[in-house]
This record gives sequence, structure tokens and C-alpha cells, in this order.
Amino acid sequence: MRRVSSRQTQKVYPLVRASRLSTLNTLVATGLLGGIFLLSARQDIGPAISENPRIVAFVDFDTAPVRQGVARFREHLKVQHFEGPRPIELKLIGGDLNDPARRTIFLSQLIATKPALIVASSVDVAKNLLALNTTIPIYFIIQSDPVLEGLVPSLVSTGALTGYTFFVPLDVKIMELIRRTFPDARTVGVVATDYWLEGSDMSKDFFTQAKGLGLDLKVFNLHDHNEIGRMLEDPQAREVQVWYVPYSDIAFSHGAALAAALARTAAPTVYARRKFLKMGGLVSVQSVDEEAMDVWAKSIANILNGAPVGSMPVMRPKEIEIAVNSVAIAHLDRPTRERLAREATVFE
Repeated sequence: MRRVSSRQTQKVYPLVRASRLSTLNTLVATGLLGGIFLLSARQDIGPAISENPRIVAFVDFDTAPVRQGVARFREHLKVQHFEGPRPIELKLIGGDLNDPARRTIFLSQLIATKPALIVASSVDVAKNLLALNTTIPIYFIIQSDPVLEGLVPSLVSTGALTGYTFFVPLDVKIMELIRRTFPDARTVGVVATDYWLEGSDMSKDFFTQAKGLGLDLKVFNLHDHNEIGRMLEDPQAREVQVWYVPYSDIAFSHGAALAAALARTAAPTVYARRKFLKMGGLVSVQSVDEEAMDVWAKSIANILNGAPVGSMPVMRPKEIEIAVNSVAIAHLDRPTRERLAREATVFE
């Protein structure tokens, strides 16, 4: 089963993708990262502030959710203090980000316009910019581990770029939650993809630690959406007592179809994104940060005010949300409902 991205991973942040752009499928959140050429695809967020502003270029797909998200981010950026006489202007730079060759051309054209800073909303864009050896500061906003992705040597010593990641290794915590909430469950079906299994979005030693919890993980590695239906025909699927769906590319690109398929099974489903509760999921566990855009804006302001990019640590959320579907929980037996209610931080 296969890879990920994030155009709109959660209702709060339509600006963050699920990991890396897939060369075969679209990657990243329901509105983050069209048109090939910079001059024809560039979209201004709001009117020009000055005849000679410093441009913060937000590179992403040019979609309605992204435009809305960038517009909200612009408000956070506007309240920051910037030194110097030239104002700051945030622009959404929409381009063909799926094809590597076109992406390179697109980013080369962007670099030639000499923006003050480039916001990379995917791992692929960030890596492409590094490969182009630009001296323009780069600030990434991603959902995978930037260290494992090779973007930075560590979250503290960031080298040529810095940024924000929504990645918090929660897979083992989710297995612990399953163990507490469904104490009789032993077999967990994990709907994964090649990219997720590579580890950049996965907790370290996930399989070993799950085994230590007494859980037997059955991995259903999907390579395209056509395998979603066939997954349930696998004899192993009939053994699954709880389903776990990390936010991989298959969950991003074909989440509704995946949720519909799993809803036909009797086993409860645990997702890595809250939006799946509206599709019938029972529980979601994810990192959240209501102040994320403020963090992005303050970091970018510091960089534009002269702070070395490599001196700024990569930031990430510090809060974990456990959301429970208030309709689905009603169908569980009373002891399970009570255990799950004790774990929940919010009901959907």
C-alpha cells in the first residue's frame, strides 16, 4: 500500500501537507503547496504595500484553501516588528510542484526575483531549494521529521534553513491508548504506504514497542487507491480488532474512500487526523498548536531582522489532542465508553 503529502491536514491549518510530494500522486494537505510559470501563476495576497517591499514568498499549490490560509497567515505577519524602511509583503507563489523538472524551473525563476525569504510548504520544495544553492533564507512548514528527511542536522542546529514541523512521534502513544481502551484487543491493522514505512513520519522503534505492548501489527501497505477495497479481502483483515490509520499519502489523497471502507468493518478505527471523525472514525490522536501561525510569523520576522537562520531551532507543537466521535462511541459497550471518555480531550 504507498507515499504522502498534506494540503489540508486539519481544520486549523490548511497550510501544511502530509510529508513529501509523490511523483505519481499529489502529496501534502488539502490546500498547501497549479500553473507552471512564475509570472503567470503568482498570486498576491492583498494589495501591494509599497513600490519596493521585501517579499516573503509562500510556495504552495494555488488552491482556495491555501489562499485562505495564506491570507490568515498574512494577518499574523502584519503585527510583527520589522526593522528597516522597506515593508514586508507576503505572496502566495503557486506553481507546478508535483513534477521534479518543472518544480526546479519554477523555483529557479522564483529565486531570480530575489524574494527576502521563501516559505517551503513541503519537503520536496525545501530540498529543491537547497539543491539550487540559493542564499535566500528558507523557512519550511512540514509534517514529517526534518532530521530524518535530511533537511537539518538536528532540531537545534539547523544549518542552512529552519522551520516548523507538525511531526510529533505519536504512534507508540496511540498503541498505548489502544491497549488501555481496548484491553482485549491484540491485533491492530495498520494502513500504511511505502513512504510512511520509510520512517520519516513514524515513531522510532514503533513495531518493536508495539510488540512489547502485546500487540500484533498487521501492515496493509497500499500502493494506490485501487487497493483500498481489496485490502479488506485479505484474510488478515478479518483478524483485525482495531484499525490504525497514520496520515500517509493514501490517507491524504483518498481519505474519504479509505474511511468509507473501514467503516464497513466492525473494528473501531483510530486515525492520526481529527477530520476523519466526520467520516465515521472513532478516535483521532494528533499534535495541535493553535498558535502555530504566530510561531511562523515571529520566526520569519527574526530572520528578516538579521537573525542567522541556523541559530533558530525548528519548532513543533507541544499539545496532544485525543478527539472522540460522540456518535460512534455510543455504539460501544459501557466499559469501553467509559475508558475512552477518560482518555478524550475533546468530543467531535
